[in-house]
Amino acid sequence: MKAPIFLILLAFCQLSCKAQIISPNNLDKILQGIYKQKGSSEKLELKSDGSYVLYNPEDNGYFVIEQCNYSSKGKWKQMSNDVIEITSENYYQQQEGFKYELKKENKLSQDSLYIKVQFPSDFHPVKLGLYFNNNVDKGVHTDSTFIKLSKSKYLWPKTSNSINRNHIAFSLNANISETTLYKGRIMFKIFEEDIDTEKYNYLTITLPHFDLCFFEFELYNQELLFIRNQNELIWQGKSWDKLH
Repeated sequence: MKAPIFLILLAFCQLSCKAQIISPNNLDKILQGIYKQKGSSEKLELKSDGSYVLYNPEDNGYFVIEQCNYSSKGKWKQMSNDVIEITSENYYQQQEGFKYELKKENKLSQDSLYIKVQFPSDFHPVKLGLYFNNNVDKGVHTDSTFIKLSKSKYLWPKTSNSINRNHIAFSLNANISETTLYKGRIMFKIFEEDIDTEKYNYLTITLPHFDLCFFEFELYNQELLFIRNQNELIWQGKSWDKLH
């Protein structure tokens, strides 16, 4: 009697296991749709054009800004019968948020260097970082968006040459003690430029795209999601159920 029972159980197991395997035919079409993370309102949409959108939770308790309802978007593709790969947009390119405009003027006191930084809104949970002439001892970190610096303290001394170029590096450092960060995006290196600080002592740096969406954007490079079945994905150890 043991042998027939064993065969019956084996056959049942085989049928059960096969039920979990998704046929490779039209698998990408089967996977398209919106998935919701268990225990969260965060959603992932796999679109028919090969793009994806990772939506922020409906109420994350931090920043509520209407235009930033997503935390990541890019491309997805099927790698095998049980694996999906996603790569966020602009992963290999410079993102819009790094673009800047630099206006150079000459005004106010000539013994000082003035730097004004303009964001697209009041949102800027970062400290401004400035370094001069590649000297780590000549650095400034501040929360202020308007800075007045002594030329004699931070810049090279004026020479008989009419051109007095100073190498200025400008970056933004996220204040991790007060801000929710995504994927550890702490340092944003904006630019390094040689500037004639005798001719121009008042610099206005405008960051037209450094907004909440850019700051919170989650970068993924060939991130793998596992297909548990046609209605469930496993991503970073969490289950995502397909909404019907």
